[in-house]
Amino acid sequence: MAFLLLWSIGAGACRVGFTFRRFPGVCRPITKRRCIHTTTMSQEPLVGRNPVFAQTMIRIKDPEKSKDFYGNKLGMQLLTRLDFPSLTFSLYFFAYTQDKVPSMDVESQPQRAQWLWNVPYPTLELTHNWGTEKDPNFAYHNGNEDPKGFGHIGFIVDDVQQAVQALSNAGVKVISTKDSKNGQVAYVADPDGYWIQLMSRKSPSSSSTQEQETLIGKDPVLSQTMFRIKDPTKSRQFYENGLGMQLIARLDYPEEKISHYYYGYTEQPSPHVSGTNQEQMEYLRSTRFPKMLLEHRWGTESDDSVSYHNGNKEPRGFGHIGLTVDDIYRACENMEKAGFKIVRKPGPFQDVGEIAFVADPDGYWVELIKRSSSGPEKPYSKP
Repeated sequence: MAFLLLWSIGAGACRVGFTFRRFPGVCRPITKRRCIHTTTMSQEPLVGRNPVFAQTMIRIKDPEKSKDFYGNKLGMQLLTRLDFPSLTFSLYFFAYTQDKVPSMDVESQPQRAQWLWNVPYPTLELTHNWGTEKDPNFAYHNGNEDPKGFGHIGFIVDDVQQAVQALSNAGVKVISTKDSKNGQVAYVADPDGYWIQLMSRKSPSSSSTQEQETLIGKDPVLSQTMFRIKDPTKSRQFYENGLGMQLIARLDYPEEKISHYYYGYTEQPSPHVSGTNQEQMEYLRSTRFPKMLLEHRWGTESDDSVSYHNGNKEPRGFGHIGLTVDDIYRACENMEKAGFKIVRKPGPFQDVGEIAFVADPDGYWVELIKRSSSGPEKPYSKP
């Protein structure tokens, strides 16, 4: 969720860091230069029990164009809109769900916000600063040109080729398409130029939900948010110890000297976390829960000249990911004691609840939102 600061601030290769506990696991070589643990989360994360990967926020120029893209073209449902007249911005939340959403004509904004902070599924949060749609020279930064940082939002679909053709016919810009041993992958652009990845699922959807057919096919899944990272050891400490996410998969590409780390909340076993790239990708393509994809270019961890852009200073674009938790005050206290930066101290925000912001090792913002329920009994996976 956006907040006022956005306007006022332009031991060994498998060691876990010195302030963090050691995870049980098996260390296996990937290449001559690195290894990996397969882990089981045995302690409560610093942010508390049962956190929910609730949102990915991007800034948008024109809400009508964005609503058409995410609603009509990708088939997502508009859950609600939150307006902040004193700060001249609005938030639009989209998701894949069959839930009955609260009426904006009947439910108050605080009521709709509290409902939103208690849903178990991932949402896209689109932040619109009023008036940008009227400025022909205004544009947001998509993170894939210098300065780089945020990469894309990913969806899993039945048929990438069919989805791309349908989107292209509807006037959506196609960035690239690729067939590989890991399956079909394509990238298209939303109205602000943010990259949207489309990946083919392992097998056609067998979901029994009565979702309407979308331009990108039946039963699309909001699958991942991608960041570029400098040091995978530091990132792992943050996402595992701090946020309590599980390492789902790691794919290494020696020719490109890149590794992809996938993190998420799941009770599902990760049988291929020590397998080949193809085995792990087949597993990933079958998942139905949201993940973080952290891309590491080898050697950046020892290069002082490398840093990534978090999108919250010029040029702006991507904003943050968000988690809902039980106690933002205790979460921030724990995170600060562990050495992580608090960007915005916990407290009320307008009329929609209590929030805080922390920063990951690369400076990307993570919002912590206080929920009123006890949270889900198990991690979300799309029905």
